[in-house]
Amino acid sequence: MRSDLSNDAMNRRFVPFRLLLLLTLACLWLVPASAQQVVERIAAVVNDDVISTSDIEARLRLDLMASGLQPSAQNQQRLLPGVLRNLINEKLQLQEAERYNVQVSDGDIDQAVGNIAGQNGMSVDRMTQMLAQNGIPLATLQERMRSEIAWTRLTQRRFAPTISIGAEEVEEVVARYQANQGLPEHLVAEIFLAVDDPQDEREMRQFADQLAAQIRQGVTFASVARQFSQSAGAANGGDIGWVVEGRLDPALDAALAGMRPGEVSSPVRSPAGYHVLLLRERRRVAVASPDEAVVTLKRLALAIPPGTGRARTEQILATAQRASATLRGCDALAERASELGVANLLEAGRGPLREMPAPIRDVISGLDDGEPSRPVRLPDGVVVFMLCDRELAASGLPSAEQIQQALTAERLNLLRRRYLRDLRNAAFIDVRV
Repeated sequence: MRSDLSNDAMNRRFVPFRLLLLLTLACLWLVPASAQQVVERIAAVVNDDVISTSDIEARLRLDLMASGLQPSAQNQQRLLPGVLRNLINEKLQLQEAERYNVQVSDGDIDQAVGNIAGQNGMSVDRMTQMLAQNGIPLATLQERMRSEIAWTRLTQRRFAPTISIGAEEVEEVVARYQANQGLPEHLVAEIFLAVDDPQDEREMRQFADQLAAQIRQGVTFASVARQFSQSAGAANGGDIGWVVEGRLDPALDAALAGMRPGEVSSPVRSPAGYHVLLLRERRRVAVASPDEAVVTLKRLALAIPPGTGRARTEQILATAQRASATLRGCDALAERASELGVANLLEAGRGPLREMPAPIRDVISGLDDGEPSRPVRLPDGVVVFMLCDRELAASGLPSAEQIQQALTAERLNLLRRRYLRDLRNAAFIDVRV
């Protein structure tokens, strides 16, 4: 029997359901696994598909484990509405993918699960064991992967061919970057929770508050973003890249302006929903940061083995000091290393200055090309670094291809959200206890 519910009616039914569902699941956690079949109940019907209370329980456990949130009663209560909403969305996504004959094979699922295990530094067997220890069937993760893959393939097939980013749009972005040269820009990650229905306002605000509080208590931002964020960058830990000041919604810009690198914001309301922001770094548009330079180093390393006498130690230190004071250029350093029989220790590597170990970075950051560092005393010797080459970072302006890719991803994400919203509005969703 199908009896379509209006959105208002459906939302009204969610309110008592949240309380009853919490009590139902609380009872389930107290019942041995062998006896849970007796109390299995239908939690919701989405068109012709059923979501059971055990589906919700397993998904709640998975979300808590994956995000690092503590399985407290408060966290469970806050997460339950979002877990139910996500399960309903995934049913709709799978139904729509089936309607368009989008296939997801068992091999696709196995590969996705294997990728998750690898990202967490464990085998699939070990991850399966951990899931079981937390009362989570592997099928819960597999079903989530199935809906994610199917939805991505479906929306790519339907919308990607329709998205055309013209040269004028790219040129407009380039011109905006050029006009903003020297202005502050922020490297930002976000957790975005959409508010598509005004009746969800309070619930989503409370959920955003909870996530921000948990992150401040030590839960990693990236894990929470991957699990709960609805933004396009969720799979990448919420990263949305470098954003020029003034390009975001004014409320988000104002929040970022008052933040320090590494700081997490309180929830910020935009017209689309709530954002929890992480400011990773700050720099200026099209102004190269010295830390972004790629440097080539050589070194004169002189060993001071354990047990070396004081006189010999002072002699070695004096040799290093003379090299630092008199040598100029990497060729001269190479000649001196050859004379001292330490040429095999000459190469020190090439890479971004910001990725160098802090003690080395501090020593070489102020050097000119061909200038040696002061002698650096190590536990087993002394070393003089030589900055052979410094390749300044690019201006920071993205390429036309990067801009086109970003605009395409932004438009595709918007179309996906609208598509899912329309599916929900048209669906028969019967929430029960």
